[in-house]
Amino acid sequence: MWSNSRPKWAATAALCLLSLSTLSIAQGRARSFVERAVESLQERRTYEVPAAGTVEVAFSPNEGSEALVIKVIDSARSELRVLSYSFTSARIAEALIRARKRGVDVRLVADEKNNTEEDRSGKARAALGALRNAGADVRVISAYPIHHDKVIVADRETVELGSFNYSEAAARRNSENVMVTWRNAKLAEVYLQHFERNYRQSAPYAGRY
Repeated sequence: MWSNSRPKWAATAALCLLSLSTLSIAQGRARSFVERAVESLQERRTYEVPAAGTVEVAFSPNEGSEALVIKVIDSARSELRVLSYSFTSARIAEALIRARKRGVDVRLVADEKNNTEEDRSGKARAALGALRNAGADVRVISAYPIHHDKVIVADRETVELGSFNYSEAAARRNSENVMVTWRNAKLAEVYLQHFERNYRQSAPYAGRY
C-alpha cells in the first residue's frame, strides 16, 4: 500500500516545493520592484515651500557676498547650522567664533577630504580647529565623493545658500553668488532636515589646531 502511494506523495511534495520556489521568486521580484519604486520616488523628491520673508542677494568678487554671509552669522541669537565644502575663510570663522561667545549653538559639517588631505595651506585645519576650540560642534563628512553644500541656517528661520564657498578665493577672486531668505521658517525646516541627514553621516573633527 505504501509503495503504491509513494509516487503520488513524491509528486505532491515536488509540486509544493515548486510552488514555494515560484512564490519566493515572485516575492523577490515584488520586493525588488517596490525597492526600485521607492528609490525612484526618493530621487524625484522635491519640496514646495510657501514664499515668505525677505530675499537678499550679493555677488563676488568683492561685491558683498562675504559681508552678507557674515551678516547672517551675526544675526543669530540661538542657533547656527552650517554645511560647507571648502572652509578656509578666517573672517567667516571669526564670525562663527563671535557667535559662540554670545552663546549661540554652532554646528558645522565640512567636506573631509577638501579640508584635511587637500588642505596644503593649513588654513582649513586652522579655521576648523579654532572653531572647535571655541566650543562649536565641528564635524567632517566623507560619505559622498564631494560634500558640496554651502548652507547656513540661522535660528531655524533664515537660510543662506548659493555657490559661495567659505573661502578667501570665493570672496576676492571667483564669480560667486549668495542668496539669503530671511524669516522663512518652512524653508529653514527643509534645509535643517538636509543638515541632520549629513550630520548623522559625519564624524567629529579630530585634526590639530
